[in-house]
Amino acid sequence: MARTVLRGRATAMSSALSVVRRTEQDGRSGIVVLTGEAGIGKTAVLEELIAQARTRGFASGAGKADESGQISPGAPLLVALRSGASPLIASDALAELQRSVDQPLQLLEQVSTHLEKLACVSPVIFAIDDAQWADRLTRFVVRALPARLAGSPIVWVVAGRDAAGGLVSDLSRTEIPSVPLEFIHLGPLDAHDVGALAQDLLGSAPSEKVRGMLNGVGGNPFLVTQILDGLAQARTRGEPEDQVPAEFVFATRRKLLGLGAGERQLVQTAAVFGQPFAVDDATALLAEHPAAHVWAWAELAVESGLLAARDHRLSFRHDLVRETVYADLTDNARRALHKRCAEHLMATGHGPLSTAPHARASATPGDLASARILTQAADAAVTAMPHTAGDLALQAFQLLRPAQPAWLTVGEHCVDILSRVQRCAEAVTVADTLLAWSDDPAATARIQVLAVRALWLMGRLADSLTRIDAALSQPGLPPALRSWLASSRALALTRTEPADIARQAAEPALAEARLTGDREAITVALQALGEAAKNSGHHAEALAHFRALRATAGHTHLAQEILALQLLDRFAEAETILSAAHADARNQVEAILPSVLYAQLWQEFSLGRLDDADSTARTLIALSEELGNHTHGLQAVMITSSVALLRGDIAGARNRLAPALTHADADDEVRLPGLHLLQGWISAAEGHLDQAMSVLSPALYRAKETPTYWPWWPGWLRGFTRFGLAAGDLGFAEHAVALAEEGAARNPGVASFEGIALQLRGTLRQDLTLLRRATEVLARSPRPALRAGGYEDYGRALLTAGQRKEGVANLDLAWDINHQMGARGSVLALQHVMRRAGIRRSKWINDLERPRTGWAALSEAERKVAQLISAGQTNQAAARTLGLSPNTVGTHLRSIFAKLDVHSRVQLANVWNDRTATERVSELSAARRRP
Repeated sequence: MARTVLRGRATAMSSALSVVRRTEQDGRSGIVVLTGEAGIGKTAVLEELIAQARTRGFASGAGKADESGQISPGAPLLVALRSGASPLIASDALAELQRSVDQPLQLLEQVSTHLEKLACVSPVIFAIDDAQWADRLTRFVVRALPARLAGSPIVWVVAGRDAAGGLVSDLSRTEIPSVPLEFIHLGPLDAHDVGALAQDLLGSAPSEKVRGMLNGVGGNPFLVTQILDGLAQARTRGEPEDQVPAEFVFATRRKLLGLGAGERQLVQTAAVFGQPFAVDDATALLAEHPAAHVWAWAELAVESGLLAARDHRLSFRHDLVRETVYADLTDNARRALHKRCAEHLMATGHGPLSTAPHARASATPGDLASARILTQAADAAVTAMPHTAGDLALQAFQLLRPAQPAWLTVGEHCVDILSRVQRCAEAVTVADTLLAWSDDPAATARIQVLAVRALWLMGRLADSLTRIDAALSQPGLPPALRSWLASSRALALTRTEPADIARQAAEPALAEARLTGDREAITVALQALGEAAKNSGHHAEALAHFRALRATAGHTHLAQEILALQLLDRFAEAETILSAAHADARNQVEAILPSVLYAQLWQEFSLGRLDDADSTARTLIALSEELGNHTHGLQAVMITSSVALLRGDIAGARNRLAPALTHADADDEVRLPGLHLLQGWISAAEGHLDQAMSVLSPALYRAKETPTYWPWWPGWLRGFTRFGLAAGDLGFAEHAVALAEEGAARNPGVASFEGIALQLRGTLRQDLTLLRRATEVLARSPRPALRAGGYEDYGRALLTAGQRKEGVANLDLAWDINHQMGARGSVLALQHVMRRAGIRRSKWINDLERPRTGWAALSEAERKVAQLISAGQTNQAAARTLGLSPNTVGTHLRSIFAKLDVHSRVQLANVWNDRTATERVSELSAARRRP
């Protein structure tokens, strides 16, 4: 039967097998997406594809999602890794993965690393069936894997009913360079295919009446075979053909009605249970009947063809059978069975996530027991499946009514979860609903605090302060709650007021929080103090607060500590913490990986590792899209724009910045200051100095009052001073210099701050002594861009003063540093200055851009990655060697594939080895020609 269906699917199989063959021959990944209505034959095609791949030496794994299992995080993914006679992973490795389901990024890294290693031994085919029901964790991991493992010989296959949503849609819209995507839609069988099936199953051509029955099911292979099976059995029993129903649903009902009452109850219970289950589960669900009867009913249900027994578990022959049985139940019967299933799962220790689908389906208005299960499930899902957690919390709250005593408690919990998963507008809506009914000052204050957390993320800071002040005005608040409100108010002020005002609110808030001993209030107050100190440029003070914050709240605020170290020029310590964060796979660092990547991004950018910074930024942008958290992604966009500017790609800088200008998901108070600075920088680079000054002037003159830390970052102020001098606006330049000197005063002993202050004052006065001292101080700075800028400004001033030899020497030093960083724009500008002075150097580069393809297009970082991967190292091993994250190595690798027009690690190794051999021959030939 399956062979006949597949003959009718010859084109589909040929297309899918072409991907398998390409992977086998070229060693590159490929994606196959199968779609079609229920019963159309997707599973048959998928199983045949896997079977044929296995005959070619592929390792295989296949998982199947089911509708009732959408709340079980990662179940289809884990089943795929452990399925079949030769599973992709061992049982102990599976146990390790199961411990990571509440840390999606860690799970993604573990699965990626394992499959990458496995694919080095043999090609792999990895499949998810019924993907329309895949849970969010499975979707997240499977969506991300093809891009991360683009150079590994893995065929990714998903089969689902609808291409408009879910995992099928995720992979259908995937665009990964060098990874082919084969989209296959299975339509109905044509008349020829149906006739061939009838001939095979009936042993003769179908009669007119049989053809009429078959025409009524629209070419659906499953329905066709069900009718033909029924006809064949009827003929065997000597029954007339007209007893076989023309529609599959009638056939299923007929079989169900033909069972005894006990068997029918068992099948209906199985339909509600929704997943394969052991007979022991059935005996528990039908506890009012003797176990021996339930076992006998199971055997009869299997004999009827409605159920199948596999691996000591009962399941339906096809999802359509279960759906038909389920649909025929009355609402009351369905709810009663779901309630029984929920009670059984909770009693047998399956936990709230497994129980939640049944609690939700059985619930009626006012059902407190179901609401509690849904709330517990929401708590369990917050980390791995935040969207699901929010849905469950809302459903729990919507079940109850204001008159119920638990309504307010469940509602508070709902607001808490919604704000934690950043569904902020819904959190505020539920909070306002609760506030309309609450007369208890303490409850009102707690709800307002939770609403403020959501409003903080939404950027509605004025609303936050209004609510906090209203709550604080309530008499009789418990001290801990009053302290929490005061701390939240101080944190809000760090985004709306100058740092001094925020600090004046945060200090007493912390003192009060410590008196009450409330950990949440202490955490928020320390965060507020750290942000206020950073915004005022007192970075040593900020570091002290962020370290105290980490001691109180754990690794959640690790990135703030790293950024404070960077601003103090303590990059070695920051590197140590970053390395430990990447190496530690057992704690919560993986759960906050985007913030750690953000800190790593600033480490690379500040240290002049532009290729690494650009790659990490692109990784962070993609990861932010995967997680639906855009705050760090927007900052990464700004870094990619800055890198393009340093490389002299002005048009690219503006194009890269464009998404951030219109992004609606970020807080304007955080987003706009940095955007305005970059817009001004780009305008100046384009030669539009007046436009640049109009953008930058408000930012500079309000710098001390701005609730952000940008004025106290050493990288900006040299540009401000130069723009002011170029525009003839000495007041503007003087203001920038004064700001730099204030930054140095607030950070004594920090070479970057002290050196830039000397440099800018010396530039303004054309004071060679100050400029020379600036180069001496900046020589201690770990920031190469600042060192290069110091040498350049001193060199230019020396040339102006007629001290040509010493001036050129300093310009050469600036050229070397910029060239080493890859700051092409600065290199070309320096060459222009020295040409005007009559200087030429053989080491200079030409004005042409770096090629976009071929070996010359590879950056130094990409060459290092290419060498290691060509030597057979995995992404993980290469990352350890280079001190990078596996994400960044994967990003480099995709760029290498695109530039060299290769599609796999094998092809890269071949090209690398050919290139190396050619270079060796050239070197030997050159050596022979030398005298």
